[in-house]
Amino acid sequence: MAEYYLAIEIGGTNLRYGVVDENFQVLEFQKEPSRFLSDAKDKGAYIEQLTAPYLERYGWERFKCITLSLASLMNRERTINYNSPHIRGLDHISLTEILSGQTGLPAFMERDVNTALLYEIWRRNMDSRGIIIGIFIGTGLGNAMCIDGKIYIGHSGSACELGHIPVMGFHQSCGCGKEGCIELKASGKALHRLAEHLFHCPVSDIFEQYGDREEVLDVVRACAAAAATEITILDPRCVILGGGVVEMKGFPMEYFEQTVRKNLRIPNPRESVVFYRAENAPEAGIVGAAINASARMADTAR
Repeated sequence: MAEYYLAIEIGGTNLRYGVVDENFQVLEFQKEPSRFLSDAKDKGAYIEQLTAPYLERYGWERFKCITLSLASLMNRERTINYNSPHIRGLDHISLTEILSGQTGLPAFMERDVNTALLYEIWRRNMDSRGIIIGIFIGTGLGNAMCIDGKIYIGHSGSACELGHIPVMGFHQSCGCGKEGCIELKASGKALHRLAEHLFHCPVSDIFEQYGDREEVLDVVRACAAAAATEITILDPRCVILGGGVVEMKGFPMEYFEQTVRKNLRIPNPRESVVFYRAENAPEAGIVGAAINASARMADTAR
């Protein structure tokens, strides 16, 4: 009898959810603005009313688990959300415990950048040996790392915060509580500031209209510097580049790659590193969440 994953992605803009089968094919998919969850007083009850129709339609006993992908810092065990900056009321709670208690299913969660990388590795049917990194340039500068097929989360669970490496001589305050984080220069937030205060244009048009301006190229160069730093340390097999900024019209992908390579050691990793562009599929988060849950359940069974 076929079994399924009840999968949810909680993003800063949209909440996506649905049913994924054992082969990671999406059978049901819906989305709605994340602000509805943010406004809900009882987060668990709100998610329960979204997912209950699937449990009824497919049968509770046919679901392996409920699995989450979210933009949040979390503990190593992936049971506590420390900080979910885009959704009010998720900080310092165990969403997995709440949802497991409501559904009676095992519950798993993982950071959205990690599930995005898992999805890209799966959809490309990539050889996962060695190190594969994902760099996702969106509102912030997201980062994920897979080592020999397993997502690396670090000693405390907070690994791969690439956007928060410090820039010498830069003292602007970051939302993380530190000063001088590189994502203040290397992110969609930096482009928004330029679009609003300097160019007075929609940020979506900034590369097409002002992509040759040094202020815009400085943002691209800052993103490239962060990427080159990680590539220099890790010497990965490949880099998957994605995120909303990369998907913007006119994003200078060739210039980005050239700038990264210019900042790498010769001959390698300058010549050896390979770049791939992420697909940016709407269902990537829920499929990645299912892939993560499958791996977690397999580890538990060993």
